[in-house]
Amino acid sequence: MKYYILLFVTLLCVMSCSTPRYISSASAFKSEWIGRSHAEIIQRFGAPSREVSNGADGLILVYESFYTTHKTEEFMGDYTTTSRECRDFKEFYLRANGICYDVRTNETIRDGNKFSVAGTIGLASGCLLVTALILSR
Repeated sequence: MKYYILLFVTLLCVMSCSTPRYISSASAFKSEWIGRSHAEIIQRFGAPSREVSNGADGLILVYESFYTTHKTEEFMGDYTTTSRECRDFKEFYLRANGICYDVRTNETIRDGNKFSVAGTIGLASGCLLVTALILSR
């Protein structure tokens, strides 16, 4: 009975602590927005942050946001804070007729129910090690 409880706890730990996997949303954006019109993009996302010429009578609609992340670490009583400037963007490339022919973005989305293999293996190894230590008593 003791072994079944430990097996259950180990499996529960592995399932609940897996690291989610994130992928680029560029392919999803491309499949959804290539072939759409300037008006449809504006209707969905609102006014762009800026509009830039693509150099061939077309236009690039740029949607971007800037933010700063802060990370504080402690080492032997000293605290160090590092800041990082970040930029999220979506760029819609339009031909002269106003139809989108390319989309670029650096945004990510969670890949459904898929998980990082390295994160899952690391967590599973830790759980199995704890279980082995408990069983060796």
